[in-house]
Amino acid sequence: MKHLYIIGNGFDIHTGLATRYSDFRLWVENNYPFIYENLQAVYDIDAEWWNDFELQLGKLDINKFVKKFTPPEKSIDEIMAEIERRKKLEEKYGSDMLPGYPDSYCAKCLRGMLDVLHYCFEKWIEDQHRVIINPQYLRIEKEDSFFINFNYTDVLELLYKIPEERILHIHGRLTRRERLIYGHNVFLSGSSMDHNEDKVCFELNKYHKNPYEHIFKHEELNEVVKDVEYVHIYGFSFSTIDEDYIDWVFKNVSNRSKWEISWFSEEDKSRIDGFVLEHWELKDRLKIIRLEEVAQNEGI
Repeated sequence: MKHLYIIGNGFDIHTGLATRYSDFRLWVENNYPFIYENLQAVYDIDAEWWNDFELQLGKLDINKFVKKFTPPEKSIDEIMAEIERRKKLEEKYGSDMLPGYPDSYCAKCLRGMLDVLHYCFEKWIEDQHRVIINPQYLRIEKEDSFFINFNYTDVLELLYKIPEERILHIHGRLTRRERLIYGHNVFLSGSSMDHNEDKVCFELNKYHKNPYEHIFKHEELNEVVKDVEYVHIYGFSFSTIDEDYIDWVFKNVSNRSKWEISWFSEEDKSRIDGFVLEHWELKDRLKIIRLEEVAQNEGI
């Protein structure tokens, strides 16, 4: 392939979709207020929390959460009744059929909230997918090109008519009913002395996102990118969660390939500068652009 495109959320936003995490906040608040209220109860949410939604998921104060949501200790009578109940179950079903350690109430609360939140996320993406009005297009090389798409939508397939076999939805694709991947970048561990903290960490770690895990699922990528001459990164925020994907691309494409990276905010530009400092060989082959510079006035 001659051209490799890395497509981030800024691409869909430029197209006309309301897919910022601040849009997700409003959608959840309006459609599932009980989840919005639960999130506020669990996390220390401020005005900026939703802007870094994925990162913030991994920043739960676990000790505080466990103290807040662990029910009061059972009385002696309740404990004895539970022991008797378990003995009867062991006699009836055998000890192998019973869990070795009781589940954690606070971990179950967190699991339920995160499961419903993920359902909300999928419904929100589905809603945005339906309302593409007056789309804004970019100039894209449709021939001899491959697309690594971080978005869950079918903008490339529907609006740009890119063949499906040349698009990798690396975090899942809504219309294929694949599980949509999002999450934080911190692997959490609780106290070895506290069962509840361990269980809460286990639930949060289900949303730990390891870029290399998702890259290595697709062995064909090595063959796809090895002869790439041009790398186009459109609408990618260079968040610390996803930066390792671009690091992998840098290491696996030709060291003569030319790059162009779009930026939207000053924060984007600062993150791009940081990436270039860590990949200094790229500086003479890089062009930093605004998406408006590659806009196309008419549809494709």
